[in-house]
Parts: sequence; C-alpha cells; structure tokens
Amino acid sequence: MSLEPDYGLQNWKVLSRSVFIGTCVVITIITGLLLEDVIVGKADVSGRLIACVVAVLYVAATRRFMFLSYQRTVSYLLTAFYMFLAVGIVWCWGINTPIGLIMFALVIVLAGILQTAWHAVYAAVASGAVLFGIQLAVTLHWHNPNMSWRGAQSSFGDVLAYCTMFGMLGLVSWLYNREMERSMAQTEHARTELLRQKVTLKTQVKERTAELRQIQLEEMQQMYHFAELGQLGVTLLHDLANHLTALTLEVEDMSRRQHAETNIHIQRIIQYLEGIVESTRERLHGGTHKRTFNIVRQTDEAIEFLRYKATKMGVEIEWDPSSGPWQYAGDSDSLSQVVAILTNNAIDAYASSPQTHKLLSRNKRIRIVMERDSTHITIRIKDWGKGITQSERKRLFKPSHSTKKSGLGLGLYIAKQTVEMQFSGTITIAPSRSNTEFIIELPINNE
Repeated sequence: MSLEPDYGLQNWKVLSRSVFIGTCVVITIITGLLLEDVIVGKADVSGRLIACVVAVLYVAATRRFMFLSYQRTVSYLLTAFYMFLAVGIVWCWGINTPIGLIMFALVIVLAGILQTAWHAVYAAVASGAVLFGIQLAVTLHWHNPNMSWRGAQSSFGDVLAYCTMFGMLGLVSWLYNREMERSMAQTEHARTELLRQKVTLKTQVKERTAELRQIQLEEMQQMYHFAELGQLGVTLLHDLANHLTALTLEVEDMSRRQHAETNIHIQRIIQYLEGIVESTRERLHGGTHKRTFNIVRQTDEAIEFLRYKATKMGVEIEWDPSSGPWQYAGDSDSLSQVVAILTNNAIDAYASSPQTHKLLSRNKRIRIVMERDSTHITIRIKDWGKGITQSERKRLFKPSHSTKKSGLGLGLYIAKQTVEMQFSGTITIAPSRSNTEFIIELPINNE
C-alpha cells in the first residue's frame, strides 16, 4: 500500500519539500539559540550542540533519500525527526511544557499528511504512550525533569520557538488544504467532463444503434429477398427440367406419328409450363397465388400430366380420384408441383438399373391415395421400384442429394420446403423397406 497521499505524487513532493525546508529552518533557529547561550557564557550546552550536529546529519540523510525519490523512507524520517524532538523536550522539561505538546501535535499532523490517515492515529497513540511513560517515570521518581522554566521570565527566544512551531503547523495545513482544493477542483472538472462525455456518448450510441438496426433490417430484407429469388429460381429450374423432358418425349412421338391426342397433350404441357412461369412472376413481384381450390382435381391434373411418361415406361398409376367438395385454401400450383415431384420420382424408380431384371416378373405400378379426417388431408404416393437405402434415407430431403444419376438433387428438398412453408404441413417417408412410400399431411385450417 502506498503511503503518499491520494492527491498525487507531485503534490506529495511539494508537501515533503516544504516540510523539509521548514525542518531546516527549525534546526537553524535552535542552533542559533544554542550558539547565543555559548557566547553569553551560560551553562554547559555541549550536549545540545552535539544533538544539533546529529540533527544536521539526520536532515542531510533525509535530503539524500528525497533526491533518490524514496517517498516511504522520507515520510518516516521527517515524522520521526519531530517525534524525537518532541520526546526530548518533554523528557527534559516535563510533559506540561507547551512547546513539547505543540511538537506532538505537529507529529500527528505530519503523519496524517505525509503518510496515511491511519498513521495519524498511530502517531496519536504513540504520543499518548510517550507522555504516559514519562509521567510514570516521574511518579516513580525514576526521572526528574528540569522544571525551572516555570518560574523563568519569557524571552524573545521563546516567542521565536513558538512562532516557528506555529509557522510549521500553518505551513503544513495551508499546503495540505491548497492541494486538496486543487485536487477537488480537478476532480469536479473531470466529473463534469465525464458527464458531458456520457451524455454525448449516450446520444452517439443511440444514433449508432438506430443506424445499425436500420442497416441490419435492410440487409435481412435483402437476404430474404435473395433467398426467395434463389428458391424460386431453383424451383422453376426443376419444374422446367421435368416438364421439358416430358415435352421432348411428346415431340419425339409426334415426329413419328401425327396423333391428335398427342397434340392435345402437348398443348396441356405448354399450358402447365405457362402457368408455372406466371405463378413465379407473381411471386417475384410480391404477389401471392393463394386461393381456394379442389385438391382432388388439382392432384388429378398433376397425375394426368405424368401419365404419358408412365405409360411409355410401362408403369401403371393406380389413382381413383374421390368425388365431393374437397376444397382447400393455398397455392394450387405449389401443391401440383409437390405431387408431380413425388410421382415423377416414383416413375423413375422403375428406370433401367441392376434391379430392373428382378422387377420384370412383377407389375410396375404406383399407388396414389388421398385420405381425409377431421384435422388433416393425407396424400400417400407408393412405388415398388428400386427402393432407397437406409443411408440415403438420412440425407433424402437435403439439397443437392439425389438417388438418380441424372437428378439435380433438388426435387425432394423443394417438396419438403413447399409443404412446410406454404401449407404448414409435413412430408415423410414410411419406414417400410419393401416399398417406397411418401406421406404428405396437410392441416385443414380453412376450406
């Protein structure tokens, strides 16, 4: 723990230097008075002169420590000097001598100023102990102080001694209070400046926070818009890839045979693609394609669209559309897209592969069933094709993962995102390994 006062090392140096100069003045005055006694031929004062020489050497050592910036040592030496002087005075002339008591008071003040507040308490206790010890020695007749000063007439030397002590007390008190006032003024100025900076900083933080929130909101809106654009682009790409494949087959067939039925089917494909493009255009401009539609009829149109491809691959689609008011609210094109993705995957499950020979003896078929209860509409699409391994099932709905060599790995991901985000439903795969069955569950929230 540092013993210098709290108001700073520089202020402490000013105080210690002033006290040191005052001490030199005190020693000079005492030495001068003793020399005067020697000149006028008073009692033997050789012992006092030796004490003055010791005091001069003591102060010189203190000056050396002060030059080396040993603050702790200088504080103790200056305080101890006046303590020794006070003890010597009361020991020689008794505890009632005024100059001795003033000297003890000076010791207490110096201890509190040059060191710490607790040192003032320690100095007071030590002073009291010294006075008690001297009085005890006098009472027990172990020591007899010189009390001749009581009857002696006062002199200018006494006045000079008292004035010196008063000057030391006044100087120390003035220096201490001046530095304290200066420190308080600096503290108040610093506090005012901190308050001003706090208000300014608070305003700046508020303004900066508002700017950051606005920037963050704009960035989030842009990111959401870009994500939506990406999703729409991927969806459009996947749909166009599937339907252009079907259109290519139709065109190849038409080149071989001129069938009116084929031309009609081509027109339906083109109309379907135009509907997808129009729906995508509306969503890009912030519009919605939500409406109430017949979910059975919409599913039937998506299946009929792929029936030609299934026929070409020798796959039978078992689908018996139910009659009745199966009304549902949402984006009808999105639902058609989901059904088309799953049905198209089921057809491709019978494509040429090492397992195809095992399937020659059984019928290639796809079963699509739609069920309804009080809370959900469930669509099941099942095939008995080449199947999906357990490792592939774990990554089934992740983007860029496909079980087909020519697949984009986006169909099931798009289907899952569409069902969950646009219809708040779920799409899962049944655990059975003897077949592949996808289950779509759509909540009945409004009809």
